[in-house]
Amino acid sequence: MSFLDRLGNLLGRVAGTGNRPEVADLPTGTEAERIIKTICAQAIAANDGWTKKVTDSPVWMALKDEPAELQIAVLLTAVDDRQGDVHVYRGDSSHVESLRNAMVAQLLRRDLPLTEAVLTDLLSLWSQQRFAMAFGLPGRSILGAVERLAERQALGERLRGVLAKLRSMADRGAYGGPPSKAIREVAQRIDRLLNGQSSTPQLPAGAFAARWAALVQAQPADQQPHWQALAVHLVASAGKSQPSGKWQAAAGASLAALDRSALATQLMALLADIIPDPARVDDSLDIMKGLVWLTPQLDHDMMAGPVGRFAETCFRKVPNFGARSIGLGNAALWALSAMADGPHAAAELFRLAARIKYPSAQTQIAKRLAALASSSGQSLTALEDIGLPDHGLDATGQRVERIGEASATLTLTANDTDLAWRDSGGKRLKSVPVAVRGGHKAELAAVRKAAADIEAARAGQVARLESSWVERRDWAFADWQTHYLGHPVRRPVVASLIWDVGGTAVFLVDGRLETLDGASITPAPDARIRLWHPLLADPASVLAWRQRIVDAGITQPIRQAHREVYVLTDAERTTRIYSNRFAAHILRQHQFRALCMARGWQYQLMGNWDGWNIPTRALSAHGLTAQYQVETVDDGQQGNSGVLLHIATDQLRFVDAGGAAVPLDQIDPLLLSEVMRDCDLFVAVTSVANDPGWTDGGPNGQFGRYWQQWAFGDLGQSAAMRRELIARIAPRLSIAAQLDIGDRALIVTGKRHRYAIHFGSSNIQILPDNRYLCIVPDGAPPEARNLALPFAGDNLVGIILAKAFLLADESRITDKTIISQL
Repeated sequence: MSFLDRLGNLLGRVAGTGNRPEVADLPTGTEAERIIKTICAQAIAANDGWTKKVTDSPVWMALKDEPAELQIAVLLTAVDDRQGDVHVYRGDSSHVESLRNAMVAQLLRRDLPLTEAVLTDLLSLWSQQRFAMAFGLPGRSILGAVERLAERQALGERLRGVLAKLRSMADRGAYGGPPSKAIREVAQRIDRLLNGQSSTPQLPAGAFAARWAALVQAQPADQQPHWQALAVHLVASAGKSQPSGKWQAAAGASLAALDRSALATQLMALLADIIPDPARVDDSLDIMKGLVWLTPQLDHDMMAGPVGRFAETCFRKVPNFGARSIGLGNAALWALSAMADGPHAAAELFRLAARIKYPSAQTQIAKRLAALASSSGQSLTALEDIGLPDHGLDATGQRVERIGEASATLTLTANDTDLAWRDSGGKRLKSVPVAVRGGHKAELAAVRKAAADIEAARAGQVARLESSWVERRDWAFADWQTHYLGHPVRRPVVASLIWDVGGTAVFLVDGRLETLDGASITPAPDARIRLWHPLLADPASVLAWRQRIVDAGITQPIRQAHREVYVLTDAERTTRIYSNRFAAHILRQHQFRALCMARGWQYQLMGNWDGWNIPTRALSAHGLTAQYQVETVDDGQQGNSGVLLHIATDQLRFVDAGGAAVPLDQIDPLLLSEVMRDCDLFVAVTSVANDPGWTDGGPNGQFGRYWQQWAFGDLGQSAAMRRELIARIAPRLSIAAQLDIGDRALIVTGKRHRYAIHFGSSNIQILPDNRYLCIVPDGAPPEARNLALPFAGDNLVGIILAKAFLLADESRITDKTIISQL
């Protein structure tokens, strides 16, 4: 007797018939097979993609309204008797097998009149398949049918025996290793069935569940049952990628019985505190996933920032594991999308698009932003322009919060966000008042959250403006006035930068636009304005603007007036389609990748596996892609995971959409300069020439010549710009008489020796015999620390000046390691 016949004989009473049907009476065989074949054919034809859905078949959609006996017959016909085989369904292709699998799973989820004997046979078949916990029959759906049966009657010994066998299999995992989260959930469900417990979802065990229990216990007694019931609902759909409409409606009903304000406060604290650890499995974080899904039903302006920061935390990579939690991170992205009708959540999505570099997260964010733009009927650029919230800042960039007798003042500048405390008399305090720390913890947390949100918004706008050069972005003057100059978050940044209106460079002075010679201009509303770039100005104007920025004591958040420019060389005209300007360098690979991600490049770490890839930056506004070729280092060092510690650089080139190389002289000069600046930055920051530990040439001395050449060699553009800046600053320093500006280094005359501090690497040589001196300064003196540099982000300027102050008077050096070298 076939498995189909055996199951047919075991069928119970069909609803409404009052009789036990015989196999011959069931529409099995030809009719059921015809239905299955039709469903498969329709589903495959309806979708050109890889994923096929039974719901694409009209016959399948109509089947749910057919008599139970016909649905049961389709279920039985879809099950094959090839026990122990991974592929448990008939079919000529994986599509057919997948569709049959979906039919069985969905039919089992319906409340069809299947008897205990039928379910026992199905469970037994599942248990006999290879890798049953990973492939084969939809065991979780069978368990669901058994759970429904258990609500009506006690389970028999044979069925319990099969459940016990499956429970033992679950402990061994799918492939003999530790059980996955899904298998652990199966084990918990079987335990409840064997112990006669309710099939109502239970809270999974884990560290977060313990924290949640303590949180619930802290609530008023009449609220505790509602909080616990909410948690049970939250985990009900935790295995899904996003909540269904039904889940959201039920969650809303659960919220009705809760104090929303108390829940929101607790949830913000959890979002700030919880850091998923992929090395320590905690199934109870499913509760947290549900809480994140719940945030769109709370105050959007309040929740958007914490949810965005939580997403950022979840997608941070942990060595040897990957992202901390893709599931929780995706839940946070979904929540932000669901809240994106408000400016705070939309702004968070735009911020995360620039901050999160995890590939799958970037794809998710791009999809959600595209959907947001489509629903609003505006471009992404326009949407971001108008969607930035003001975070409660006034027109001067300040926000004041009264907390008890004290006040907290948030002040936004072009380069940071300051949080200052004052007493009731307005006197500035050095730290948070004791009364605020002890008696106003929630308000203190809210102020700190606001400061973090404002700073994140400021940094995001700085990055967005810097990318405007590559993205060819400009604005109508009227729009720029409204959304940039008139926006409290953007205004401090805008006011520190030079702008280009129709080819005229202007700067904001007392609320009006002035040219370099002091003339005021008022552009027409439709005039185009963009960020000024020194490549597009004559050298004299560039020098004048640099001096004006220095004289005004302005620190630009973007290196603009002092920005390095890169123009095509004769050597590059000869090579035509590639540049060797940044080739033949040895870079620290992990630092290089981190900087790639920060600058909008894509690159994956290479190791002793087939991981070769090329760092690329998509230049969509130009229809191009930049490629900076790198290679593994022969006999190079590697970490414990097999990742190489160093890589060697090669050519820079540009390719079009078809992958063909584009001649360098056909690249927009501004684009060429900006991409080359990235490459120069990669070398300047991550080259081993900056590492004092490589004075011996690294492993086996194989890179000694490279280290010596670049640690004290010719200056690149970034180092040349550093030289020019220090030349402007040096005359104002107290040690100016002891400083000279050399071609490659800052020359310091100390009391014992003369020293050369290289502008590119900050390495030191003792003159005149060029003896290497290794110094890692603990910090700079106040005079160096308080210098107003004309741009932010160049740490080497501070390091060079700190070394200069130290060496100007060697008698103050107490470090024995340094003294021994002198």
